[in-house]
Amino acid sequence: MPGSDSGGRWPAAAASLVIGAVGRWQPARPGSGGPLVVAIDGHGAAGKSTIAGLVAAATGATLVHTDDFFVRPEHPAEQALGCYYDWRRLRTQALQPLREGRAASFRRFDWDRGRGLDGTVRAVPGDVVIVEGVFSAAPVLSDLVGRSVFVDTPEPERLRRLRGRITPEEWDDDWLSAERAYFSRVRPLPSFDLVVPGADPVIAGV
Repeated sequence: MPGSDSGGRWPAAAASLVIGAVGRWQPARPGSGGPLVVAIDGHGAAGKSTIAGLVAAATGATLVHTDDFFVRPEHPAEQALGCYYDWRRLRTQALQPLREGRAASFRRFDWDRGRGLDGTVRAVPGDVVIVEGVFSAAPVLSDLVGRSVFVDTPEPERLRRLRGRITPEEWDDDWLSAERAYFSRVRPLPSFDLVVPGADPVIAGV
């Protein structure tokens, strides 16, 4: 469910917090032999893509999107969130090569058709790799991810953004249920290294 929500002042403030943290985290990794991989996770429409784009533009970080590895499970009501992402391909085709200082090449999910794969994405390794999107900080990726960021956005604002970009026919309650379970049981907010805002305070207060 790709998108961008860049209105207001929160994107710059959140990106500044992440950039500052990256600056602190990098010196703490002497002799690591690879780039710092930072996951920017959060609920759908929290503002992850917007923040990650600003961070990548400011730091020159390599940017990878979990939305490129989205899949549609056959029986969504029975699936955990990990079944919506081809995380094995995300590991082997994107994160592992980049961690080893090699270029990554992979095909992305075809969002126009809503199924299958589209064009090829090529990512050049750098000192910092940002993997952004729902499930980016999942435990199955933790050996490849050095730090994690949670984008904290009030649910009413997230749902407002989602309804603005998704038609009623495309609305997926099963996916939202799987997402809630992931953030309540698998990656609750206290488990992240950094929490940043995904909305302005006036919105967060409604």
